[in-house]
Amino acid sequence: MKDKLTSSNVLALNANWQAIDVYTPQKAFCMMASGAAAGIDTSGGSMVPLPWEKWIALACESGEDSAMTAKGPIRIPRVIIAVNYRFLRMKTESLTHETIARRQDYRCAYSGRPVRRKNWSLDHVIPKSRGGSSSWDNLVIADKEVNNRKGDRTPAEAGLSVLHAPQAPRTFVPGDDIGRKFGVMFREWEPFIKKHC
Repeated sequence: MKDKLTSSNVLALNANWQAIDVYTPQKAFCMMASGAAAGIDTSGGSMVPLPWEKWIALACESGEDSAMTAKGPIRIPRVIIAVNYRFLRMKTESLTHETIARRQDYRCAYSGRPVRRKNWSLDHVIPKSRGGSSSWDNLVIADKEVNNRKGDRTPAEAGLSVLHAPQAPRTFVPGDDIGRKFGVMFREWEPFIKKHC
């Protein structure tokens, strides 16, 4: 039961019906119970926002996820809408090994060869000892062997070149990234998120 309530699987929309995040059922229930959000009922073939009082009165259909309470089961919503939240903040990806590797299509910045996580290392194109920053435009993923050969030198000093100039990823609205991170978990999500291969 605890996993059912703490797994991120409820799509959250803003008041303009734009996907903003994926929440746990626990957070969704708290928002609904406080009046900050409504559950989207799709059982009749349309999308109807229901406040908490109406949501808890819904019958739980066979095959639907529900949470057991002292008053009986409550259907876990697939989609909620934040009733008074209209903003859609622009985001940039976090600067991590994974996002840098993904930016480079999981290839070494110097050789272009595919690299796996266990064989890559983070490299400062301009070494930190030479004033290089830990930023999108100075960090790359390199094959460990190539990076060890480069050492504390610039690529030119090591006889290497960066195949593609590193740069920050584009900014995005949160809903653009949900499909890539979570996939389309439920058919109810399809109208709101971009599908990614």
